[in-house]
Amino acid sequence: MTKHSLSRYGLYLLLALVAGLSSCTRNGMPKKQSNARSRVDHLIIKEVFYIGHYWQRDSKKYGYLSPKQMYDDDQYIVIYNPTDEVKYLDGLALCSNAIDPSTSLQFAPKDNFVNQYYGVGSMMCFPGTGKDHPIQPKQEVVIAKYAIDHKANYVRELEEASKDEPDEPFDIKEYHGYEAFLDLSKADFEWTNAAFLSSDAKGKNNPKVPDLEAIYTYTDSYGKLAPAYNFHDVSERSGLALIRLPWTKEDFAKNHKDSKGHRGYLHYITVTSSSFADFYVIEVPFSHVIDCITICPKRLYQMRPTKLDRGYNAVTEVASRNTPKNEYPRISGLALSRRWDGRKFVDDDNTTSDFEIKVASRSNKDSQGKIIR
Repeated sequence: MTKHSLSRYGLYLLLALVAGLSSCTRNGMPKKQSNARSRVDHLIIKEVFYIGHYWQRDSKKYGYLSPKQMYDDDQYIVIYNPTDEVKYLDGLALCSNAIDPSTSLQFAPKDNFVNQYYGVGSMMCFPGTGKDHPIQPKQEVVIAKYAIDHKANYVRELEEASKDEPDEPFDIKEYHGYEAFLDLSKADFEWTNAAFLSSDAKGKNNPKVPDLEAIYTYTDSYGKLAPAYNFHDVSERSGLALIRLPWTKEDFAKNHKDSKGHRGYLHYITVTSSSFADFYVIEVPFSHVIDCITICPKRLYQMRPTKLDRGYNAVTEVASRNTPKNEYPRISGLALSRRWDGRKFVDDDNTTSDFEIKVASRSNKDSQGKIIR
């Protein structure tokens, strides 16, 4: 090979190296970037409403204005079918990630699982035996925490509470903000299951709406059937995923724990950071994660990007408990909504770019659908 040939060969190698580097992100993972011709071939999480609505009381009798408070029992999640074929919810589950994305964890070497599998902390499973719950092309399904008319229920609870205070006549006009509470009575599913709710919460379950189911149940010390690994709320600091179950409930019940010669589906994770405790995760292979989203207040995010999600998003800058109460009306009713690029919903495996902050689609407000920022 001549001197000039060597020079050209070196140049080709350099160009090839640059091209290879440009196709990867800084953390070494391929960057998924949709375009006008790309298509999504799976169900997507279209919207997550978790922050709730504010309310406040202005008492005429006592002449005081109560501090603003947040009501978040009207949380909901929307699953959407962007494909041209019928999909089924049977055998799927909604899961939360075991890691709080506002924490920076250091794991023992053998327990650093984040780029090996999705570590589930809790889940609720869709009912059905195979094809009982179809989602038609371009159809969306609403899964509510409680599938009730939250405005009507709130007023009813206030009226009931007032009966214990006969000297203080009830006046709904003293209350503000509750008018925006959502009517979710026509939701398709509830993720809270009536069988496992406290006596106070059972009244918020809608018997006409199917409940999601626990992946595992056991008999507690009182002889009652109790769930394990189920979630009750969408946390403002969590990962949320729609998965295809890698096992049946029967298989999970029998084999989720380690046994002689068998690695179970539930793993003990050792954390070496002195300020954080060890915890358990349920292993879900990446191939079984259909879609996911990472929710975290923007100033608090510390978790490293993973193969499944390179970003995060939230409707708040800081944790809601640290948000000034006078800002509650500003964040009230906001949701994380899948971004539409004019032709399709964006799916770049990056919550930061895939989602935007909008007024909840099920909102009663006139500004429904308005992009906030």
